[in-house]
Amino acid sequence: MSEDTNVNWEEILDCELADLAAAGRLSMNSSGGAGVEALVTAGGGFKEPGRLFGVEQFRAAVLESIRSDRALSLDVCDEAGAVLLLAGSRMTRKFLDDLHTRGITRVRLRSPKVREGHDGGQTGNIAREDDLHSKESRLLDERLAGELQRSVTYQPVKAWRRPRLSVDDLKTEARIGVEKHSATSAAVADLCGKLEPGYRTSANELRNSVEHFVGMASVDFDLLPLVVAMQHSDDEYLYDHCVNVALLSMAIASHLGLERDRIATIGLGGMLQDIGMLRVPVSIRLEPGELTEAEWHEIHRHPLHTLEMLGDVRDLPQAVRFIGYQAHERVDGGGYPRGRFGPQLHEYAKIVSVADVYVAMTSDRPYRPAMQPYEAAKTVLMDAAKDKFDRTLVRALLDTVSLFPIGSEVHLSDGSAARVLRANPGRHTSPIVETIGADGSPTGYVLDLSEEDAPRVVSAG
Repeated sequence: MSEDTNVNWEEILDCELADLAAAGRLSMNSSGGAGVEALVTAGGGFKEPGRLFGVEQFRAAVLESIRSDRALSLDVCDEAGAVLLLAGSRMTRKFLDDLHTRGITRVRLRSPKVREGHDGGQTGNIAREDDLHSKESRLLDERLAGELQRSVTYQPVKAWRRPRLSVDDLKTEARIGVEKHSATSAAVADLCGKLEPGYRTSANELRNSVEHFVGMASVDFDLLPLVVAMQHSDDEYLYDHCVNVALLSMAIASHLGLERDRIATIGLGGMLQDIGMLRVPVSIRLEPGELTEAEWHEIHRHPLHTLEMLGDVRDLPQAVRFIGYQAHERVDGGGYPRGRFGPQLHEYAKIVSVADVYVAMTSDRPYRPAMQPYEAAKTVLMDAAKDKFDRTLVRALLDTVSLFPIGSEVHLSDGSAARVLRANPGRHTSPIVETIGADGSPTGYVLDLSEEDAPRVVSAG
């Protein structure tokens, strides 16, 4: 039965449930309703061991779950046993649409006890968890299910409406920003020094830093990416990485037209989303060679460590925890720790994930040198084409840093060299640049490469 927008959906649901029951495809429970629990035994197992449920049959149970506002008591898995939706989640129509989009026509229902290791099975990319992580992440999944129903509207700011300083003022403010970056990196290190042994603390200093950076973005969208490009430090890369991700995330969020308080929450989440790496052994975190499967497993657990550490931070917005939990997930389901996909991901986490991967690629690591910004931007763009990242957000990244990112060096068709000063939204290959001399020093000559007679970029780096 197809849905008619002029008919009450609950009436349609009642008809569907009655049709399924009459056809013997779904048994009715004692109260006359047909819920997910009607498909399984009281003990949480299948009424017919190994049975697969067709999505149309499952759909009726989902709609009943929506109508009664009940949380799901079982995991929903695909035929191979990979978890699609955790027990404790509240189901949505969007979830059914996701199944259709992914071509999933049959699902299994499985007791959470199986997931927690009684059969050695997996949830996402994590094979086993201790009880603390399992309980905490399941609780967050339940909260996420409700949060994901709240839409986030993007209204990208047109190029002509972007706030802009003069080039001289831009450089001055960027130098101030670099100093603030160093202080904020030290504040992240101080916070982590308290959280790592398990002390409770507040993130007030980081909140103040975030507010400062949001203010910088409000006067010029290009300021924060320029600060990231100018920043250099010999300290442990983790803290600088956290601040870089926060700044780029806030720049993307500003371009997307989000309100100031949302931008600040995204910035704070970006600043804290990787702190769980501190509980990954240093021998793994700073390993210059190839990691073993067991070592990668430890890396993939770090969002769970982040969750645990964030539990000791007072007065933290719930969305910051969502970001810490999901910043390493991917839209196609190929991320970690849970292998979530698309609409199962919080919008803020998707913004931070794009910023995180770009910052990571353009930074030195013990096992590889930094990638050229142009190559990193191109890689993110190619990954978006493979549905690893939300294409709207990758477009926003490029509108924020351009395909030839702010701070990077380019060579022009007139034979000159230049450094990118600003992005040109919608003109990703034609940024605003300042020419540089043979020694790399700026000449003060600024060019908008989107203008008709301007030279073009012929190479990067």
